[in-house]
Amino acid sequence: MSFSLINRSIFLIAFVFFLSSCSTKTVYEKIQIKKYEAPLIESIDSAKINIDNTIDVKINLENKVRLKKFKNDNQYFNNVIIENDKIYAYKNNKLYNFNYKTGDLISYKELQLTNDEDPLISLKYFDNSFLLAFKSGTILRLNLDGEIIWKYDSNKMLNTHLILSSEQIILLYVDEVRSLLSQDGTEIWSESYQDLPVFQAKGGQIASFFNILYFVLPNNSTGAIDLNLGTLHNSKFDELPLISSLNNTKDKINVYDNYLFYIDEGNYLYTLDIFKDEFILFKKYINSSSSNIFFNNSIILKEGNYLHAINPINGKTYWLINDNKISKKSNIVAVRNYKTNIELFLRNGDVLTINNKELIKITNLDVGKVDNISFEKQNIIVYTKSGKTVIF
Repeated sequence: MSFSLINRSIFLIAFVFFLSSCSTKTVYEKIQIKKYEAPLIESIDSAKINIDNTIDVKINLENKVRLKKFKNDNQYFNNVIIENDKIYAYKNNKLYNFNYKTGDLISYKELQLTNDEDPLISLKYFDNSFLLAFKSGTILRLNLDGEIIWKYDSNKMLNTHLILSSEQIILLYVDEVRSLLSQDGTEIWSESYQDLPVFQAKGGQIASFFNILYFVLPNNSTGAIDLNLGTLHNSKFDELPLISSLNNTKDKINVYDNYLFYIDEGNYLYTLDIFKDEFILFKKYINSSSSNIFFNNSIILKEGNYLHAINPINGKTYWLINDNKISKKSNIVAVRNYKTNIELFLRNGDVLTINNKELIKITNLDVGKVDNISFEKQNIIVYTKSGKTVIF
């Protein structure tokens, strides 16, 4: 028997021994497919989700333009704006202008605003000018030609989109809330919440009720400020016992009518009656979901191919939809309504149209995987996983 034949025989015996040592149970556990259980329903709400029927401008999802010669790698998905049928974008110290109908690049201007390693957090249009906020904390106002009108520097990191409220620019730093005058960038007021670790990895959370701004800072500090007075507004919201977690992607805040809602860790719902300053729901457990989103007086949860709409005022269920045509693994990215239809946008590009508690249509945007979606008046801006920016 040759030496090579002996080696092959030894290898074959060892391979058979290895296979026999792997139990069927072990192999099964490695390839086991996740099962999605039907959400538990405590009680049914006879009321309906409030829908603004005046939104009657239908956006044609077949009509789209892609911004050409522009690979978008902005991780905050807030660097493209549409104003007066003009498309503007910012990337790496360049201000771009695109054709609204074709997506062709018309022009761009080289700027020297900050270093390329300082990512843009926000780009907003304000009074024939642009407002830009960078992660370093630097805020700038530019005219339409890209010239600096004013600049505000800070030594604190910014991780949350800026908020425009009347003539104020609201900034949520790691441990501080600041207000700048939009006309010249001067600081109006600030409130600090120091010496606490940073938990909110994706930035802070903001919701407003008239002149009252409710916030959760990246270090999990909660509070409210009267924007007119620039002073603290004391409320029961300050007592919110948030769970400290680095992954807060399922945490959300929303205001509807006189109610303030907060979802902590995707499972615990707090509902504050702002007028009475009392919690009507306090750490109420809601079903686990891979994604969730607020829409008017509802929370829509998605787990597998189940869609579950909850009334956050009383915790009851509006409706539950189970359809095998719903992509199991695609999370909710955005929601809007058209007339009486609710449109849910998923990460795989599907748009689920819901009417009267039923799924009536699924349309795909045909843009690939979606990272983020924003709504600009009569347009939808889609940021894709591959770096494309598509306008509908």
